Amino acid sequence: MNHWGVGMAVLTIHALDAAVEKRVRARARKERKSLNQTLKELLAESVGAAPAPLPAQRAKFAEFSGVWSKADGDAFAAHTADLGTVDPADWQ
Repeated sequence: MNHWGVGMAVLTIHALDAAVEKRVRARARKERKSLNQTLKELLAESVGAAPAPLPAQRAKFAEFSGVWSKADGDAFAAHTADLGTVDPADWQ
């Protein structure tokens, strides 16, 4: 049990090699998974353990979560660019 009383450990990795970080981040983007999920899967694979399945509640929303591609981010920015513009007429 960790210090929050939860049965899952929280780990910190210090001085991770930049090349390793780059590859892990690239894999997470490619697989459209969070960095945390990708790291958990990599660690499980490396010690011959099956990765823990996503909790049932989380699995219900899996199709709505993920990582945006650069194109997705650019499209969102283009569609919301005018939201940063203030129309003085709106404040009279």
